Amino acid sequence: MKKLALVVDDTPYIREDIRDILEEMGYEVYEANDGLEALKMYKKISYSNEEEWLSIRKKGIGGSDAGAIMGKNKYKNIIDVWNDKTGRVNEKFTSLAAQRGKDLEKNIFYSYKIDNPDKNILEVDKMYIHPKYDFIRANLDGEIVYEGKKGILEIKTTTINKWNKYVEEWQNNIPESYLYQILHYFLVTGYEYAVLVAEIKFECFKSKNTTPFDLDKRLQTIVINRSDWEDEIQELLNKEIEFWQCVKNDTEPRMIKTYGG
Repeated sequence: MKKLALVVDDTPYIREDIRDILEEMGYEVYEANDGLEALKMYKKISYSNEEEWLSIRKKGIGGSDAGAIMGKNKYKNIIDVWNDKTGRVNEKFTSLAAQRGKDLEKNIFYSYKIDNPDKNILEVDKMYIHPKYDFIRANLDGEIVYEGKKGILEIKTTTINKWNKYVEEWQNNIPESYLYQILHYFLVTGYEYAVLVAEIKFECFKSKNTTPFDLDKRLQTIVINRSDWEDEIQELLNKEIEFWQCVKNDTEPRMIKTYGG
């Protein structure tokens, strides 16, 4: 793993001189203007490969866990997450489908970046940690800087097999598990907005020549503002604190009403 260095000084040219020296010594260098900024930078964890990421992930709650903890995920529940975090099961992420999904998300990332030249779209290879609760973590698909304000970029790919599923989950809406993932990221980063970019493939119209959109897939963009969800963010924080106490105590959490249940 590459050596990291954090340079803290309120004088830019001094930071630059020190950066040059450290980079020549093989360090990956980060800069901060003051102690508060340095603390935020320190709260980022680097990872160099998937195995390292999985190891880090087990030590805390990530965005993909949030929906299950809140009973908003139709594929897993709070007990599944607890089993994973306590080591009772080993969740596998590497598969052809998962790799294909990652490749598609990269393509969507770069398309969104090209289509939005007025925004600074940044790749993120760090895992962020909540400033107070170090078990609450976030791994972002990207960051957006627009008019001096940072936001979250979340990318999804999904397949629609039934038209009513699109109407229920995506038409003027966002699936609840994805929403709680973004609320979790608000919780960690403190950012004020997020942009969800979803590539939706319509399998339900395979036998027909057209869809209501005259294509077999569409790219849908949804903006989520933190200010609209403050109560839900606080509720999520309370639930995640309660859940992690169950992990620490090795006590099975109480099952809550699940998605569609």
